[in-house]
Amino acid sequence: MQRNYSQNPHLFLSAMFYLIIFIGAFLAIYQFIFNRSLWLDEASLALNIINKNFIELTTPLDYYQVAPIGFLFIEKISTLLFGKNEFALRIFPLISFLLSIPFFYLLSNKLSKNNVIALISTSFFSISYSLLYYSSEVKQYSSDVLLTIIILFYTLTLQLNKDKSLFIYAIIGGFALWISNISVIILFVAGIYTLYIEGYRNKNYKILLPLLFWAASFLVYYFLFIHNHSTTEIMMTYWEKSFLPINPFSKDFYIFLYQAIQDIYFHLLNFGIFWFFALIISLSAIEFMLKQKKYALLFLCLTPVVVNLLLSGLKLYPFSGRLILYIVPLILFIFSIGLYHLYEFTNKKTVIFSYFLLILPVLIMFHSIHSNFPIKKEEIKSSLNYIEKNIKQDEAIYLYSGSYRAFAFYEQTKIIHINNPIIVGASYRNENYKYKHELLNLKGKVWLLFSHVYLVRKKDNEEKYMMGFLLSNGSELLDVKKFSGSSVYYVDTKKL
Repeated sequence: MQRNYSQNPHLFLSAMFYLIIFIGAFLAIYQFIFNRSLWLDEASLALNIINKNFIELTTPLDYYQVAPIGFLFIEKISTLLFGKNEFALRIFPLISFLLSIPFFYLLSNKLSKNNVIALISTSFFSISYSLLYYSSEVKQYSSDVLLTIIILFYTLTLQLNKDKSLFIYAIIGGFALWISNISVIILFVAGIYTLYIEGYRNKNYKILLPLLFWAASFLVYYFLFIHNHSTTEIMMTYWEKSFLPINPFSKDFYIFLYQAIQDIYFHLLNFGIFWFFALIISLSAIEFMLKQKKYALLFLCLTPVVVNLLLSGLKLYPFSGRLILYIVPLILFIFSIGLYHLYEFTNKKTVIFSYFLLILPVLIMFHSIHSNFPIKKEEIKSSLNYIEKNIKQDEAIYLYSGSYRAFAFYEQTKIIHINNPIIVGASYRNENYKYKHELLNLKGKVWLLFSHVYLVRKKDNEEKYMMGFLLSNGSELLDVKKFSGSSVYYVDTKKL
């Protein structure tokens, strides 16, 4: 009975994994419908999308934003079809996530040739907190994941003897380069793999046709939209801590690698304090694949990580957080292989413990979801709605600098209707004393709106400093309302 189970999943486990996959899709849709507020970065990109035409979107964006041209065009079309609102801006990331679930199942099945492993990895994928979060983020990272999976899947299913298959493969790669910045990494890996398999081993040089098309598409995109981009230096400064130190003999080189691995397993995969155990299971999977000589599988799953690290060492592309979200399915797949073989080993001795091994990661991942769902970040809409309901005609609103762009989006899209005087605060990073002039000039009763507050020190921030300064200089706090990532203060400055 156990022997048959290793070949075909037990009905209970099979049903459980299918249920988890369904729950993941449901949670993504629920998060989309929940419609959390746009936070600073989302609002900054959204303002570009709703205020610029297609030609203007091909030029450097306002607020130091950077996004693939194809992604911007899709978002623009969505707002033209469905209106200037968050749902229109988030529908493409949601669709990308929902489509990535079945494609990841197909890819996992193709890579492992094992339906159980495919089910395990897809269930983990569907309830990954980071993937669920970015499924409703007005950014390109969810589509990065989808295109990674699709490119690798079609790499494994390519039929060079069929012109249609070759054509589809060429179009997918050429199309992906305009929608996803990281697709060049995946296409590079896929190109080397197909060149070796088809070109070197099978002597079928038709594979050069899609690869040359990809190269031409990339060169056109690079010289039109990347070369000498005006935000390059700013991005380099912003992401300076996300570049691998190039010297392999330095201590910093290994500290960076350790922190990168920890970030992947702790944050991106959301294994939290159990991240090290997940890493050990993944390493055991790599060892198993090496013993089984599954070099192609290892190459496709691990080379993108290595290439990204090399690019970060050359300061061409950072290795950090949301920018490497696309590697989540690859790492989850490796982890699932390790977990499955651990399950097979323990299943020969104790069935209950082997079941527990499969279910435990699910419980760990669900814990993050249970603790933070629906996901909130900077609920400025709640703050604005509170102000709108309570503000009087002769009162002004002071906007902390970090809240201005989200406020501008909701004002321009008529989601809020506030006609009171607006005072937009300046940003004085690490120079709190400069806020004194602005605050002393406030008169009468004023509503202060805070969102995306900059932390000066671990237990202090600009919001705390500014409100402390106002109250210590004679202002009276009449009301305060705090929401997730946003807050409102109603003060009487005692001045006419």
